[in-house]
Amino acid sequence: MGRIGWTLAALLLTACASAPLGPFDPRGDRRFGEEVDEICRSGLTSSSGGYIDLGKRDGFLISAGATDYVLVFSRGCGDLGPAGAFPVFRNFGDNCRRKGELVQTARDGFRLSGGCTIDHIYEWDANAALE
Repeated sequence: MGRIGWTLAALLLTACASAPLGPFDPRGDRRFGEEVDEICRSGLTSSSGGYIDLGKRDGFLISAGATDYVLVFSRGCGDLGPAGAFPVFRNFGDNCRRKGELVQTARDGFRLSGGCTIDHIYEWDANAALE
């Protein structure tokens, strides 16, 4: 890697490290259920709701059978949102979603951007009342 490459890599790491996210705390929101490490079921789909705004974090709703889950992402997938970008899970071909899994986002023409990981996976009940 040349001098320019190392400089760009250092700038990227500095930018990512400059504003760390605090711990995610779902207390006070009854929609969050049990936290799980992975979801591995046939019929895993993202058709249950898509993007969800969790304040300082981005989330994505998926279904596995009759159960809904919310994936909570680290920083870097900020172009997910109601505008229509969608997550691209890097372990494609695997019918599982796991904590720590690398995620990128795609939109028009399937151009990949962003880069984050799944920090948390929670069971999700959209009908539960907020406290």
